[in-house]
Amino acid sequence: MQRLVRFVLPSVLALGLAGWALPAGAGHNADVHSANMSNLFNSGPTSAVNSDIAFWGNRAYYGNYNGFRIYDISNPASPSLLRNFSCFGPQNDPVVWKNKLLFLAIDRTLSGPECGNEAVAHDDPNGWEGVRIFDVSNPASPTFIKGVYTDCGAHTITMYPKNSAQILLYVSSYPLRPGPTCGTVNGPAAGRDPVHGVIQVIKVPVNNPKAAKEIAEPPINYPGDSDNQFVASQHGLPGPPVLEPALRACHDIAVFVELKLAAAACAEQAQLWSIAPTGIPNTANPLWVYDDSTDSNGATQDPADPEVAVDFWHSATFSQDGSVVNFIDESFADPGVDSCPPVTTITDPDSGNPGPSDTGRMFFLDTATGTLHSTFMIPRTEGAGPCYNSAHLGNTVATADADLLVNAWYMGGVDVIDFSDPTSPTEVAHYDIAPAGATGSDNWSAYWYEGPTALGSDTLTIYATDGVHSPSTGRGAQVFKVTGLGVGEANLGHLNPQTQG
Repeated sequence: MQRLVRFVLPSVLALGLAGWALPAGAGHNADVHSANMSNLFNSGPTSAVNSDIAFWGNRAYYGNYNGFRIYDISNPASPSLLRNFSCFGPQNDPVVWKNKLLFLAIDRTLSGPECGNEAVAHDDPNGWEGVRIFDVSNPASPTFIKGVYTDCGAHTITMYPKNSAQILLYVSSYPLRPGPTCGTVNGPAAGRDPVHGVIQVIKVPVNNPKAAKEIAEPPINYPGDSDNQFVASQHGLPGPPVLEPALRACHDIAVFVELKLAAAACAEQAQLWSIAPTGIPNTANPLWVYDDSTDSNGATQDPADPEVAVDFWHSATFSQDGSVVNFIDESFADPGVDSCPPVTTITDPDSGNPGPSDTGRMFFLDTATGTLHSTFMIPRTEGAGPCYNSAHLGNTVATADADLLVNAWYMGGVDVIDFSDPTSPTEVAHYDIAPAGATGSDNWSAYWYEGPTALGSDTLTIYATDGVHSPSTGRGAQVFKVTGLGVGEANLGHLNPQTQG
């Protein structure tokens, strides 16, 4: 196993390329769940892929590729739909500010930023992609404010609240496909790097959001990586004309506001950055970087096998005290392989030799040093039939009693992991829905959130989205309940899951 932990400065104390192998369905015919976890609410299918969630007070904002839905979650067990707002624009990943401003990440070239514009050719020089801004003060009637164009679009966005008058948005994007000013042809024509090589920072004056604009493009590099790029063919992905051949960029960023740290999942590497007083992360000088590109004993599909490789660094989240950072590998899974756990043929960048590898794991790293505590894969199998249980998106629980992580596992369902001992994480609750059509559980994200109204003492409330690979049979917006873990939780006033504090 090749692991790279490279210290560049002295140590100081997040289509997410989803599902390249699309299975026909999980192998169980009834919900599989622990006795302490129950499914309280499913809104039902949507016509488009269900993406991410953001929360403020007693409202939840659920994104999907055709728009977003706003729910009143005053009764968490039975959310009430306030508005189903149509506005095509994959991924429509949301972040929200004070139930006043909603920001959506758009990484599909459209004919314009306003709602009602349609998809055009990815490389249309007159096309638009980036961040949309809405006024959601009246949840029944959201209004479009403006769009901010960003090169290579906006795959995900992370909010960094600089002060009460100004917020920053970190835009993660990459040349998955060509864009108006992105990729091997249009990028250089616009004076840009063909592999992108930056994140983009948007400044938003909260009382004048029409003045929102891009203010910085911090550079991205992969220190210690032999070719300083993520090469699609090394991960079994199709190159041109389906996908761009390579990228150097980030997929998702988590920030710990008080510690002024950012954990960045940057495709080829996991990185930790300091955040300057300006709010701009020091991407050029990572505090450390980490990678794991070779599975020395090949694919065993044993969840307990520590010999694994990383397919694509996808997302990150900190423990509540910031001492541990959890990074997630989103597996692309070899087509035709029963991918529970996932298997991907990865080419060793040093030897040039391809080999089957166990992928789709979690990685628990020490925030101060970047050293690995452990890897984790859900211990459950799906039974007979094809499946796909790569890790995807989650967050940690605000409690002083344990370190708990809630997470979505695509077709592996939603679970809770106790990582109080980060060298030995353990699943303590799970819920995997049985097939009802093309898929069973089909979860994009799952988050713990106790807003102003909670379900009760010693009860975790988990909100999730279901309907990624098969929206027409997905469950849409979901709520789960976990009991009996013996923890007391803090009630939160809001939650943008990639912004921790």
